[in-house]
Parts: sequence; structure tokens; C-alpha cells
Amino acid sequence: MRQPILDYDPDLYKDHALQAETALPGPDYYTVLAWIHEFLCPATYIEIGVWAGESLRLAQPPTRAVGIDPTPVVKTSFVAETRVFPVSSDEFFQSEAGQSVFDGQGFDLAFVDGSHLFEQVLRDFIHLEPLANPGSVVLLHDCIPLDPLTSERTRSTFFYTGDVWKAVLCLRRNRPDLEMTIVPAAPSGLCLVRGLDPGSRILAERFEGLVGQYINVRHSYYLDHLKEMPSRIPNLREAVRVWCLKTPI
Repeated sequence: MRQPILDYDPDLYKDHALQAETALPGPDYYTVLAWIHEFLCPATYIEIGVWAGESLRLAQPPTRAVGIDPTPVVKTSFVAETRVFPVSSDEFFQSEAGQSVFDGQGFDLAFVDGSHLFEQVLRDFIHLEPLANPGSVVLLHDCIPLDPLTSERTRSTFFYTGDVWKAVLCLRRNRPDLEMTIVPAAPSGLCLVRGLDPGSRILAERFEGLVGQYINVRHSYYLDHLKEMPSRIPNLREAVRVWCLKTPI
């Protein structure tokens, strides 16, 4: 369950927001997500982690959108055909609705922004991949940690990435066939992944071992292995457009 915003130190949030703005200047991830919708024009879109619906509403007709969140607090209307399922992502993908989402047509674009724990992000990717269409793209939010405190597994700050970066590193190391890049979009980065293989079982078979391998590593490990993370493209509309529209490797 999400902790009330008032429980976090507002002054500390201001400090973290300033740090993030300095580290990752330019458009925020909502802007980049809107660009990606425009460039890819996905027929189908899945979002894990809806909250108030601000990112889900970026889907435009004729896109059909599905949002998944155990405790959504949707405060916006949608222009695309949109369904929100108030369940966890694990529950959704194990359900009949999850197996037949979009009437079996699969998804073209997915945005993972639910749990900030790396093993859940990795599990969400494992759930999504069998439903991928040729050319599908998966977006992983919060892939650039700010500092040790805001990337801890137990949340104690309003600004928070958790250890999502570990899932990105896991994918990079265990699935070299995937094409990955990072857009340093404010405030915590966006990882773009394509080249999915619906028939792959590599991650599912290695899942428990990967959890054991990464669960206790800290922010310092990220800094020591930064060169192994996906390369970055500029946080610019044209750079994102070129990546989205070029033929996948």
C-alpha cells in the first residue's frame, strides 16, 4: 500500500528534486512517453502502475489501453479506449483477462512503473514478453538511481526510485539479444527495450537465481558497474524519434 505523501519530509523532497533536476535536465518522462506514443502509434498499450492516471491518459485513439494497479486513484479522463484493472500485475497476468488481453492480439507498447522493487519489475517483464508483438517496446521507469537513500528497497522518502536499476542490469547481462537504451528523462530516467522474444524462457528459468544474486547489492554496485548499463541517447525529441522509428537490430 502506498504511504501517504504527508508522511515524507517535504524539505528532503525539495533537495532531492533539485539534485534530480541538476543531474537530468530537460523534458520529464511524461513528455518522453507522449513522444513515444506519437512516434509508435501503438494499437495496444499496457501500463503497470496507474496511480492517478496521468501517464495512462497519454494514450491516444485509436490505441486501446489497459492499466493495472492494485490501488488506482484515477483523477483524469481518458481519450483512448481504456480499461483499468484494480489488481496487482501478478494477479492480472495470471487471470483469464491477462491471458486474453486485447483479445489475444498482444501489446505494442508497455510502460512498467508499478513496484519499485527490482524483482517485481523483472517479473513484470517476464509476464509481458509472451504477449509481445513483433516490434513491441517495453519502457522501464526509474532506471537511473539518484543516491543511496532514494534507491533503498525500503522507502523512506517521497522522491524514490527503489532498486529498479537492478532489473535493467539483469536484462542487459542475461538477455544480450534485447536492444536497450536509456533516455535520461527527468526525474529518474526511462529505459527503452525492444527485440522481445515471446518464446524465451531464459529469465523465467533464471529468476530465483537472479533475485538471490542482486537483492542485497546496494547503490555503490550500480556506480561500480555503470558501464554495463545500457547506453544513453539524448533526452531530445529527435533522438527519441530516431530510436523509435529505426529498424530494430
